[in-house]
Amino acid sequence: MTRLKHHLLTAQERDQMLAIPTDRDSLVRLYTFEPSDLDIIGSRRRRRTQMGVAVQLALLRHPGTTLAQFVQDVGSTPSALVAFVADQLELSGSDLADYAAREQTMTDHARDLMTILGLRAPQRADIPFMIEAAANAAWATDSGIVIVRAVMDALRHAKIALPSISTIERASIAGRARARRKTAQALTQGLTGDQVTALDRLFATTPEGSISQLASLKTIPVAVKPDHIKRILELLRQVRQIGIDPVVAKRIHIDRFHQYVREGRISPASMIERYTPSRRYATLVAFLIDAEERLTDSALDMADKLVGSIFTRARNTKARSFSATSKNVARLMRLFQATIDALAEAASDGRDPMETLDATVGWATLLKARSEVGAIARTADLDPLTAAA
Repeated sequence: MTRLKHHLLTAQERDQMLAIPTDRDSLVRLYTFEPSDLDIIGSRRRRRTQMGVAVQLALLRHPGTTLAQFVQDVGSTPSALVAFVADQLELSGSDLADYAAREQTMTDHARDLMTILGLRAPQRADIPFMIEAAANAAWATDSGIVIVRAVMDALRHAKIALPSISTIERASIAGRARARRKTAQALTQGLTGDQVTALDRLFATTPEGSISQLASLKTIPVAVKPDHIKRILELLRQVRQIGIDPVVAKRIHIDRFHQYVREGRISPASMIERYTPSRRYATLVAFLIDAEERLTDSALDMADKLVGSIFTRARNTKARSFSATSKNVARLMRLFQATIDALAEAASDGRDPMETLDATVGWATLLKARSEVGAIARTADLDPLTAAA
């Protein structure tokens, strides 16, 4: 879809704004004439006039424009609507051809029908009203089709017939520009001279001289490393030194704020530097508010992962220690069992326990195992927190 310079809509979107439905259900819902409508149409004597008045009446109801204006904007009569109207009135669609050739007749009939429907023709004085409607819609979005549709809805609500689509589009462009100015002013209102200077310094290169400070703020480390925690905290300190209050984000619509944030993230510093001052500072303010939040989250998340990895290493170290001493544990357990058996045998036979123990197990062997048992016991009792520290 191509959009002409200084146009808000593509050619396809312009056609969509005045599109007449072609399916039967929509035609029935929008264009079925009531008895009062049939009386208005039937008051005309000639078939071509009846057909013309009927089509005009239908178009004024939806989308809200006259036949002459519709033909001027679209370039042709709405064939699906003409066929549906002709079928209702038991007329021929060809009857409209002679009627459409009489421009003054169309204009006079349109004026009469607007009076009957409680509408009025658009005027030059309506342009400020249209711009305000566009600005209200553009407070949250830059979407041309959304803004133009809001202007058309406002005109319908005010009982004003639609002007040309180009007039609506120009008013929408002006309204969008007004909304952009207001949102930029809302974000930058209250900036001190020191803060403006700090924002301008973001376009200067880093001490390393490779990239701008703004580009540096966009490069948040993701690998979990202690040095990266230090880097994130340094970036966070740099952002907080500028002192942008996050509360200013609440002055504008959340969707518009996110739009500024996206623009700040993806646009290179050289492009942002060429923006008009209001847009440039608004983009930087939104970016810094978002950057502070992302850097804080990144620091906490990375610290959590680092601590988790330390405890994991501690648990693994303990597991390896148990694994490494498993053979010794088995040997010492056999020694312990032999000791119990020797003592039990001595008690059963009434012999001296120590002599029996020394004869069967060996006192020297038990003393030698003493240090090994203590080491294994300390390993089993080791707290993961102590190991992590």
